[in-house]
Amino acid sequence: MFDFLGHYYQLFLQGTGLTIIISVIGIVIGICLGLVLVLLRRSKLKILQYIARIYVSIVRGTPSMIQVMLIYYSISKGLEISQVQILGSGLDRIIPGSIALGLNSAAYTSEIFRSGIISVPTGQMEAGLSLGMSEKTTLFSIVLPQAVRNILPALGNEFITLIKESSVLFYIGVQEVTAQALGVGGTLYDYVPPLLVAAVIYWILTSLMAQLLGIFEKRMGKKYSISADND
Repeated sequence: MFDFLGHYYQLFLQGTGLTIIISVIGIVIGICLGLVLVLLRRSKLKILQYIARIYVSIVRGTPSMIQVMLIYYSISKGLEISQVQILGSGLDRIIPGSIALGLNSAAYTSEIFRSGIISVPTGQMEAGLSLGMSEKTTLFSIVLPQAVRNILPALGNEFITLIKESSVLFYIGVQEVTAQALGVGGTLYDYVPPLLVAAVIYWILTSLMAQLLGIFEKRMGKKYSISADND
């Protein structure tokens, strides 16, 4: 049933590598932009709060596939990106696709960060301000580290979701795992075995991500428990 892997395993390896690359880029963009959106939501300027809310509402209320296509065609019209090939796909497709994933993830990540900040007792912010620290310094030095500890499980779920959502990039020609599986399926005139291989690859990637986040969560838990014991 899986004899075809002897001939096509390199395509699946390329697709896996590309999936990892675009997922990492998407996660980085999602975290950075998510933090920006949180700051906008906490701004004293109503217009900035409104912009952040509208952004989150639009992203959460529209299909990711449409977002990917809109960003890809918009960037393709406005910018001329090199077609240098990386693992079988051109940068002109990888870059817009990765940006689309990051912009989508940012909306969800910002809400996760916001819920984490809300979960931290207000006394922490007041304590920092009473020590003469600015609101920004208190937020990044005291509140956010505690918030991250609280939201790690939710943040991990978002990263896992992003890895799986990367499959929609095959619509714009990014040769990630799903695209490679469909290509092999078309050659074999049998899509089931290649798609099963793709499913196993996604399962392995998401399981590894869950393991890494579990290790990070345990280390943070030990760090805070040691700090608490010292206090």
